[in-house]
Amino acid sequence: MSISCPTCLTDNLDSAAYCIMCGSPLIEQSYSLPSGTTLQNNKYRIDKEIGVGGFGIVYKGINQQNSQVVAIKEIWPEKGSRPRKTIIWPSSITPQERHKQIQEVRNEAARLQLCSHRSIVKVYEFFEENQTAYIVMEFLDGKTLLKLLEEQGPLPETLIKRYSISVAEALKEVHNQQLIHRDIKPCNIIIDTHDVPVIIDFGAAREFITGMQKIHTRMVSDGYAPIEQYSLRAKRTPSMDLYALCASMYELLTGDLPSSSIDRMAQDILIPPRKKNPQISYAMEEIILTGMKLRVEDRFQSAEDFIDAINGKSPLLKQARKLVSEFKLLEAVQAYENCLNKDPDNKDAVVEVALVQIHLDDNQAESSARRALKIKQDDGRVYGVLGLVKCHQKKWAEAINLLQKASSLTVVEPWIFANLAWALGMLGKWQQAETVIDQALQINSKLTFALGVQAWIYAQQRKWKFSVRSAQMSIFISKQVNSTQDLHLQEWVYPCLLIALSKVVNSLQSPDLDRRIHDAVNQIPNNAFIWSFKGWKHSAQGFWNEGIVSLIESTSKNTKLRWAYQNLGISYENINDFQKAIQVYETAHQEYHNDSFYLFRLGTLLGKKGQWQKAYEILTVVVEQDPNHAEAHHNLGWVLLNLYKLSPQPLLLRQVFWAYSTAIGLYEQQKNCSQMQKLQTTFNFLSGFRSNHTSLPLKKLK
Repeated sequence: MSISCPTCLTDNLDSAAYCIMCGSPLIEQSYSLPSGTTLQNNKYRIDKEIGVGGFGIVYKGINQQNSQVVAIKEIWPEKGSRPRKTIIWPSSITPQERHKQIQEVRNEAARLQLCSHRSIVKVYEFFEENQTAYIVMEFLDGKTLLKLLEEQGPLPETLIKRYSISVAEALKEVHNQQLIHRDIKPCNIIIDTHDVPVIIDFGAAREFITGMQKIHTRMVSDGYAPIEQYSLRAKRTPSMDLYALCASMYELLTGDLPSSSIDRMAQDILIPPRKKNPQISYAMEEIILTGMKLRVEDRFQSAEDFIDAINGKSPLLKQARKLVSEFKLLEAVQAYENCLNKDPDNKDAVVEVALVQIHLDDNQAESSARRALKIKQDDGRVYGVLGLVKCHQKKWAEAINLLQKASSLTVVEPWIFANLAWALGMLGKWQQAETVIDQALQINSKLTFALGVQAWIYAQQRKWKFSVRSAQMSIFISKQVNSTQDLHLQEWVYPCLLIALSKVVNSLQSPDLDRRIHDAVNQIPNNAFIWSFKGWKHSAQGFWNEGIVSLIESTSKNTKLRWAYQNLGISYENINDFQKAIQVYETAHQEYHNDSFYLFRLGTLLGKKGQWQKAYEILTVVVEQDPNHAEAHHNLGWVLLNLYKLSPQPLLLRQVFWAYSTAIGLYEQQKNCSQMQKLQTTFNFLSGFRSNHTSLPLKKLK
């Protein structure tokens, strides 16, 4: 340690009485500007020194232009001297470094001027003079919190709570300017004449960039500084100031300074504040101890988190909501459960966890909703969750009862009305469904799910233009959100849009329809319906090969569509590739055993390929499964006739007449006159043939 000579600036041993160079006495002296000194071209006049800190000297002064009393802070370099008015910087600080330090103070003063808050000392002006810099600030009448503690002893919790909220709100403004105060403590908080706490002494304030390390000067106040503040390279975050604020609360409520964070590293020796002052509430103790956690990530991460906690809003609840907004639902459920473990009666958490679980597990959602009913019976959202579970279980009547109760209790939740409309629609109550979905959209006209349900309801009632409008709006908004949930919504809204649009344009050659199909393929490329629709459109226009490509793509998806196989098989038939059509129908029959269409087409194609016996066996099964299938009886007769030609047996001819007569009767019932007349001609011809070749009786025509 050395003493700088005030005359020649030579460094001397701290035990020296006189300068080794010039012989001047090395006595401790005040470097403060004398009373009456003027600054900034006589704009300000120094009244007296009111404080000295590690970063400068603070004076009470007068703005001589308007007689306003101000505080003037003079930046003072360590080991500096002032023979007269001008400061002489020590030789250890280069001119470049001096310029850098003054520029940093200028920048910090400029940012502080942007911090508009009643609990932050106002900064009026910054200027350079006397080889240093000055900050002109609001002059505050009042006492520091440390002074009040010394005079009164531990302060009431209600008072500290109010003061702390004001300080935290001020820190929020400071942090928004990318600054950290770095020296929050009771002696740097003045309670003014209006009983408002005001943060002073921003001399230690430094810039921070979230998530980045930066070399800073080490400025610590033992007991108030978190462990990372002792390092020159540690990341600076808002939690640093919040640690200091909670340490200040500890001291103000107990009268004792908390243990230093350095001393707590090997073994946490921090005594909980309630052991020192049992009058402190459990909630306040939890807040203080959370804010003073040694690990940065275990503390409050922002002033807003601290304010929420002190106002009774759990930080765990806030964390859970943040995870929900990021659609990290599993992590959100765990956060909600952590919150409920600490606060089992948290009404918001117990309801919200059920709302999240409805997207993950119906059983868990129902269990959470039942638990919520014990705490919050008048919350419609709980009944809404139970109603939605019933929707997922396709128990539509039960769902309607629960959702109607939910809507009567909570009239501002549009998703409840939207799901009620869905359930009503599933029971065919379209008019009621339309009324309810209108209510949902009156609450929130941009709710994508409600718009999608509205499009579906309109489509079911063949209100195609209205359906197109709602579906387009739902898709447009969901694209802006671009979340996993909205992509799932598009999976069923796009099909509704394409069907309705195809009805509106009245032409499969519509550019608008092509554009929407292209858009859907790009947006949800794994949707089987979209590829099936695209394939159907091509095939319907006679572009069989293009249709086949899209239909094959559809059948490759996880979701299988019956009509995709139907259209694929028919498309192959139209390009006379009967073998591939047969393969399609055989595959489809394995998927859908009860669908007689595939067997009918399979039997017919086998007949075309001359495999008469196999065709006969398959078509016989078809008419047994569906006795009213006229075409199946018709083709069975044709197959039997060809078997008869190969082996003329009277029994076969009798079966031919039975099949054809049955088909004629069914065509007549269906009023399919052309087919009936065509088959009647064939039947009459065969009747004449039978009269000339056999005397076997025929079954009477139906």
